Amino acid sequence: MAKQIWEDIFSSREWGKYPPENLIRFIARNFYKVKDRNKVKILELGLGTGANLWFCAREGFRVSGIEWSKSGIERFQKRMQEEHLIGQIDTLLQGDYAQKLDELEDESFDAIIDVASLTCNDFDKTRLIFSKLIKKLKTKGKFYSSTLAKGLLGYDKTKPAFQEPKEGIYTHVGSLRFEDKNSLKRLYKDKNFKIENILTSILEQDKTIIDKLYIVEGVKC
Repeated sequence: MAKQIWEDIFSSREWGKYPPENLIRFIARNFYKVKDRNKVKILELGLGTGANLWFCAREGFRVSGIEWSKSGIERFQKRMQEEHLIGQIDTLLQGDYAQKLDELEDESFDAIIDVASLTCNDFDKTRLIFSKLIKKLKTKGKFYSSTLAKGLLGYDKTKPAFQEPKEGIYTHVGSLRFEDKNSLKRLYKDKNFKIENILTSILEQDKTIIDKLYIVEGVKC
């Protein structure tokens, strides 16, 4: 079960202490010029051990998150306490964000971020989650999502797009959803949402694509 896989990872490994550069650029571009950063509220789906929210809190933003793993949340809280950032946390919920999103107020977040967490859900469930998270964004609120791309090492094109990689860097974390740009446009389609950018990040070694991510940036209309 995916929940137990990530609980084992976050309770036994040193994992994810710093955010990816693409997320840093997204936050900086959209929110660094805001006069009062403490009024900017950011929600993360699948916060893990909290590296991304830690960064956002250090930059002065209010943070909330949803995470399956109890150990992940506890490690995040411990780090925030040790670094005197605990006061920047608004809400932390443990469980499946397909359900936990219902506990959050509509139109209450300036940004919702997903750093390769939604990719742990199949297409239909991700569509359901997306329809809920759009309601939680304020008008003109921003959305960031990184997701695995078809073609990287471990993806098997003979199988459905939601599959468990047998080789490469994404083994031993359960089934993952792989996309192309066309399927991403269907996945993140909503009458109240506009995709602004689809970026591609590729790590290649000796003509083998070790990692490939699509980064979707959009806005609630």
